[in-house]
Amino acid sequence: MNPTIPPPGPADVGIVSALSIEIAPFLAHLERVRKYRGARHTVIEGELGDRLVVVIVTGPGREAARRGAQILIDGHKPSWLVSPGFAGALANDLKRGDLVLPNEIVTEEGGRIAIDIRVTDSGPVPGPRLREGRLITVDRIIRTSRDKAELQERFDADIVDMETFAVAELCASRLVRFLSVRIVSDDAKKDLPAEVLTVLGQSGGYRVGAAMGAIWRRPSSFLDLLQLREQANDAARRLARFLLPVVKELD
Repeated sequence: MNPTIPPPGPADVGIVSALSIEIAPFLAHLERVRKYRGARHTVIEGELGDRLVVVIVTGPGREAARRGAQILIDGHKPSWLVSPGFAGALANDLKRGDLVLPNEIVTEEGGRIAIDIRVTDSGPVPGPRLREGRLITVDRIIRTSRDKAELQERFDADIVDMETFAVAELCASRLVRFLSVRIVSDDAKKDLPAEVLTVLGQSGGYRVGAAMGAIWRRPSSFLDLLQLREQANDAARRLARFLLPVVKELD
């Protein structure tokens, strides 16, 4: 830890994000930013209006998310913990760019956590729709429309991700208030390019060498992966526009 930076105090809101791309537009709005570097992660602390916010980027997957949430709870004692990011649509009526506030989070192993939220209108974001829904957290990328349909049929879930259940479960055990905000990055009827599994792996971690290899084997995959990147950046900006006023209002 840099000795010129004051030690962290209790935060109003902690944010656990899997990927930098998901949270980068939100971070751009923080003021008086301070960074606390640990062995594995850097915690970013900043001010948003009168709220003290701490953010950690954990990498994909449940264990990574749980570890990051634990760091924030132990070191910064946030009143709220928020799990924002991308999710794949399982419900056919959800479109890319729609926002979902999970009111129930489940796992394939039978885990279930209910979240007490209320959605009363379309929220502060022009364009994307907002609704409550059931989220299922899994340990792999759900790439094809067939796999999405099978998961939706088995669990009646609206969206899927790889982190939220772990954060929600830890918050429940530590009596920390919790909220998840997910933006749909791919709809239920669309297959992601096969190269996604090569580039990201089943766990979702980006591999540069694999990306170059995928492009070498199928040059047109470069355009597919570039489009996914552009869509992800757009989704992250939309997510930030919704998240900013929400974080300011959490008490």
